[in-house]
Amino acid sequence: MGRYQDLTKNIPWKSFGKDSATSKVGLSLVPVGILPFKPLPPKPNALPVIHSNDPDAEKYLMNIVGTAIQAGDGKLITCAHVVEALIEQKSSGYILSRIMRDGTIIYIPYPIQCALRYIDPRTDKVNSNVDLAVLILPAKSTKLIPYGPHNVHWGDSRKLGVGDQVVIGGYPLGKEMFLITKSNRGIVQPTFYSGIVSAVLPATKSDETRIIQVNIPSAGGMSGGAMFDPKTGKVTGMVTSCVHFKSIPQPMTYVLPSEIIFPFVEVITFETKR
Repeated sequence: MGRYQDLTKNIPWKSFGKDSATSKVGLSLVPVGILPFKPLPPKPNALPVIHSNDPDAEKYLMNIVGTAIQAGDGKLITCAHVVEALIEQKSSGYILSRIMRDGTIIYIPYPIQCALRYIDPRTDKVNSNVDLAVLILPAKSTKLIPYGPHNVHWGDSRKLGVGDQVVIGGYPLGKEMFLITKSNRGIVQPTFYSGIVSAVLPATKSDETRIIQVNIPSAGGMSGGAMFDPKTGKVTGMVTSCVHFKSIPQPMTYVLPSEIIFPFVEVITFETKR
């Protein structure tokens, strides 16, 4: 057994794999949803936490309705219809931050403070035909409990063309994604799919925007997920919808380009009260 132990001593049992451009984008993607429990009242410099090694951890899994991208300091983006789903459930909603500490994953729910619908620069009014909302969440990062999500690096969607390689990432199937298997369960992390730009759909009406179509099947929970360059990790769009035929996902997913998202996120500013 001595040689066998030597050959297996370097097996990375708890590894998430090497760092890559895609895994780094994953650090900017968070699930959006409703908690199955009421968080404890906040204490100074403290937040309710969920430990992945808690035997009851699965009972505390968030009911995920979509994905959000950490787009800037205190600002995330998701689909407007994800926000509407939260409102229908009479919930302000939460995002779930993830940090690693001493080999244990800790999940920290943060309440969404505010959601702002997209303002169209052509009219300076809310355009409900653009499925975009900015979430305001000025979370305070401390040494004891750092705020997990990283700000994304934006790419230029105007340079995308048909046939270009892209990857999309998010939280398909909601929390069920993490409960499908009998083993290796419950670790909440984004999933990624690769493909190409299959079409670029220009605006045909004054209240429309360009839409990018990719040949990647998608599923519920991916709304608000990121599309990005697999080589650089630069985000060039946000997943808004997909096509199903007889409940079967088709290789047609639609993405709002970063040329629309970035300027809107950039001009939003806010102040916090002490």
